[in-house]
Amino acid sequence: MAPEYLAHGQLTEKADVYSFGVLLLEIVTGSQNNRSKTSEYSDSLVIVAWKHFQQGRAEELFDPNLMLHNYPNSNMKYEVLRVLHVGLLCTQEVPSLRPSMSKALQMLAKKDEHLPSPTNPPFVDEQTMALNDTSKNPSHPLNVLNSDSIASVSHSSFYPR
Repeated sequence: MAPEYLAHGQLTEKADVYSFGVLLLEIVTGSQNNRSKTSEYSDSLVIVAWKHFQQGRAEELFDPNLMLHNYPNSNMKYEVLRVLHVGLLCTQEVPSLRPSMSKALQMLAKKDEHLPSPTNPPFVDEQTMALNDTSKNPSHPLNVLNSDSIASVSHSSFYPR
């Protein structure tokens, strides 16, 4: 899910772009996002792809079922790397930096078009998300008078006509 949806419940076109980016990463890697059989907690697919991309080791993530070794003289690896790159552009933390859906599709279709460098995806660094600990902020609505909850109860009576 897009970070702005998780943090604030905002569902926008850019949240859809984020989901599309995750889908691209899942296709290229053959892995599902946040599915790990080896441990209870692991980095998301987006973070793993980001780290490999930054280290220049993105090819290690490619799904072996793509059988890229059968195409040694083609540009298949370049094209798969481009799909991964577009996926990372779509999953950037800041929604305004994500391309529109039409721009993302254009990036995939026009193979000679230069792609900008992606910025950090969400949750790479705890300091980057707005999901900060609010327990130390006295002005935060949940901390008014040190109450455990701001929920209130009201009573409504309904009478037939």
